[in-house]
Amino acid sequence: MTGGSGGIGSAICCNLANAGWNTVVHYHSDHDAAVKIVDEINAAGGRAITAKCNLSDENEVAGLFDTAIAEFGEIDGIVACAGIGGSGPVVESTLDDFQKLLGVNVVGAYLTIREAARRIEDGGRIVFVSSQLAERPREGTGLYSATKAAIDAMVVSMSRELGARNITINSVRPGATEPGMFADSNQERKEYFRNLSPFKRLGHPDDIAGVVGFLLSDDARWITGQHLRVDGGASN
Repeated sequence: MTGGSGGIGSAICCNLANAGWNTVVHYHSDHDAAVKIVDEINAAGGRAITAKCNLSDENEVAGLFDTAIAEFGEIDGIVACAGIGGSGPVVESTLDDFQKLLGVNVVGAYLTIREAARRIEDGGRIVFVSSQLAERPREGTGLYSATKAAIDAMVVSMSRELGARNITINSVRPGATEPGMFADSNQERKEYFRNLSPFKRLGHPDDIAGVVGFLLSDDARWITGQHLRVDGGASN
């Protein structure tokens, strides 16, 4: 589980642990947050470990999978949730801004999904946490939206490549979710996005975690190459 120490990531880890999954909680810099999640899972009777990894380094990504196999024996499901946000007009952005987003959101996800395809057991499940902005970019989200759309395209292609092994790969597209990347937005922006949903609220990480858990379950065996909106109807 990449990005397991974040808001959405930690909810997914706990949801999967409750469903009986053994979990590797990946982190890049927030060691304390990852340890907290692992302690909660283990205290509740689950099995989880932390693993630090720079996802833009292919050797470290390979090592992350080595750790998972050494601890649990095999890999049956992968969730790629790690990512960073970014906003502002494209015209005001710099190449460094874009390269930073690409390094984590595209290169990191690509290396994770590539290694997942090599290591996952036949019949396994891969889920990528994308964004509603991949489908419907808004003003000031051009760079971020592009990075999410890139991996969504890869998800569709890889569904064809992995189908012969009975492996599913899908993405979920959360809308504005708090806590998460949206947590630092101002109140005016939060209110705007609340009003986009018929429920008149922002998403919660548990809203996303439940859908990810479904896609990792056998009930989702006939779903692959899909992007599921999980945005409370905000994009309808």
